[in-house]
Amino acid sequence: MKRRTFLVLPAVAASGVLAGCTHFGPVTNHVMKDPEYRETLSAFLISADGKKLVVLGTRYHYIFDVPPALAVNLTAPYRPKLYTDFDDFETHGDKITGRYVLQLAREDAPAGSELRARALADGFKDQGYKLTESGTISGKRYQPNDVTPSSIPQAFNHAYDVKVIERPSVLGQGAKLALSPITMAADGAIGLLGLALFPIALTAFVIAAH
Repeated sequence: MKRRTFLVLPAVAASGVLAGCTHFGPVTNHVMKDPEYRETLSAFLISADGKKLVVLGTRYHYIFDVPPALAVNLTAPYRPKLYTDFDDFETHGDKITGRYVLQLAREDAPAGSELRARALADGFKDQGYKLTESGTISGKRYQPNDVTPSSIPQAFNHAYDVKVIERPSVLGQGAKLALSPITMAADGAIGLLGLALFPIALTAFVIAAH
């Protein structure tokens, strides 16, 4: 199983609560220790208009707004050869932000090839042995409903084991999350607020969280 990491923060940051308070003793190691839980991601889906990226986990559903540059990358002819990573995620209540990195190996887009020319035109940087593109992504996370990864015929052929690091405030674990708006019709079609969702294969590489 491939391991990945999300960083999660509640709605109220401890730094804001403690700002200006000079009479409290040092925060103990027990308070500072970040709890974590395991998540299994089994499906990525993209909306018909290319504006939403949906990630289904067993504990949460994540719905991201796709930046225009990433939308181009995910529909380009080189997309099946991309190695993709999403990391450095932070959540404030139901809002989630993070960073994505795309890599295209030199052997998959050799000098003089149409794929290489297209990738460079789409904003990839030439690193010599690979082409890379990166950016930020944001969206929301939701409590899962009855649409599960196992109900999607074209989900991953293997799951991604995810370690989620939560950084709770001294006031608790944060706000209650809304129920996922993802739907499944009787014929198995997946949708999001009236838009069709389609499974998309993303080959992931792993960057450990800092």
